[in-house]
Amino acid sequence: MPSMSYCMFENTSMELDQVIEAMENAESLDELDLNEHERSAFYGMYKQARAFLAEHERLLNKEHA
Repeated sequence: MPSMSYCMFENTSMELDQVIEAMENAESLDELDLNEHERSAFYGMYKQARAFLAEHERLLNKEHA
């Protein structure tokens, strides 16, 4: 279910913290015990994170221009 626009960053940040904690506690990818869909999302999140960082920089550069 999508987050409401007024809290999507806050909600997503909390969820991402859970993902990062799970990754930090795992010794290997296999230890995460991901099913096929979760494994696909795991790899997709890398692309999303890179896109987030690029947009983050773009917006900050416009703010400071």
